[in-house]
Amino acid sequence: MRRRGGAAVRVTLVEPRAPLQATSQFSTECYRDFFVDTALVPFMSRSVSLLEELAETDDAINLNRRGYCFFAGSDAGTKALERFGVQASSFGAGPLRRHDGSAGRGLAEYERSPANGFRGPTGLDLVYGPELIQEIYPFVTSKAQVMLHARRCGWLDAQALGRAMLTASGGQVLRGEVVGFDTHQGAVTAVQVQQNDGVAVSLKCDAFVNAAGAWMERVNKLLEAPPLPLKNEVHAKVILNDVQGVIPQTAPFMVWRDQVDLDWEEDMKEFLLELDDTATGGMVNSASWLAKQPGGQHLRPCGNGRVLLLWEHLHRHVPVPEDPEMPISDFLEMYPELCVRGLKEMVPGLGGYVEGLGKDTSVDGGYYTVMPDGRPLVSPHGASNAYVCGGMGTYGLMGSPAAGAECAQEADGRGSRGLSLRPEEEDKW
Repeated sequence: MRRRGGAAVRVTLVEPRAPLQATSQFSTECYRDFFVDTALVPFMSRSVSLLEELAETDDAINLNRRGYCFFAGSDAGTKALERFGVQASSFGAGPLRRHDGSAGRGLAEYERSPANGFRGPTGLDLVYGPELIQEIYPFVTSKAQVMLHARRCGWLDAQALGRAMLTASGGQVLRGEVVGFDTHQGAVTAVQVQQNDGVAVSLKCDAFVNAAGAWMERVNKLLEAPPLPLKNEVHAKVILNDVQGVIPQTAPFMVWRDQVDLDWEEDMKEFLLELDDTATGGMVNSASWLAKQPGGQHLRPCGNGRVLLLWEHLHRHVPVPEDPEMPISDFLEMYPELCVRGLKEMVPGLGGYVEGLGKDTSVDGGYYTVMPDGRPLVSPHGASNAYVCGGMGTYGLMGSPAAGAECAQEADGRGSRGLSLRPEEEDKW
């Protein structure tokens, strides 16, 4: 890695754990280039292009382009996905194609996504009617009226991506924790690190980047910088061992858009009312599960017969302390069953797991760290040569190449200074 003038740059990553062990390894490892925010579209398009450059030679990051498939079974859901497709296309996600079987053409103009590799169609496809949808994905419910298939999307290997970016930067990892800073005339001159082996190290530096994710504010306080308007949210996923073979391992990332009823038996409804402990400050809001639930539940296969299941809204009410712990120990005990009940609306075959989740079904997770405006925070902050890089929430892993490149340009005086609100504009937060 070199600066604008050609001088070599030495990058040191200070990390108390193995890299990417805090949150990124617990993500769905997905990426997409469609957003309904005009500022995010060029940012993410650049990031996906950087991912593709990293994968170009031997695809060491296992990048695929199976796409994101959104399904709806209601008229309202159909109209919502149509609006979303039109808007995403107009914001730069590529052309929107429609397939409704008119003129007897069926799916003649619909291109199926390859199971492997990252070269394939771009843009978006709207497919209408259960017959055409099930011709593509036979395991999807016949209630589905429409499918929106966003194409320049898929997933990758997070650990491999981290290794590739570290190698490309020529950087090194120092296992330890930032505990303080030396400053002079408003600039960071050294970073104080307590190594995991107990040895204290002082790292002289020309620039410092706070990219500590859920712990950005902790590091920010050490620098005695103004507070950052970041919020941490729990992100949890279920790893289902799909012994019944319901979800093909070649399937894409799949999302159900409509509201769902979780179909509880009467005795279970009584139990859920008794289980709810929110009145005494608990996190089990089970009484709310009796009502219709918002859509957004999603899944993707993850190899070796396993499937990832997620439904973010179920943990959105859970408070996260300012200095969060890892690993997360408190997930909703019924989270796997709730995900299965919600997703069987899209894939009825998953109903076979409602009463029969195996002991090898597990839950893990990390944190989303988000900005109020939903945009990345890549900016000078706290010192003349100190920077923050984060706040990307659901798109942190996929946005990291572009955010890292932008942050490096900021440190070298070449940044666009337009990705998010500036820290000095606190009145706008």
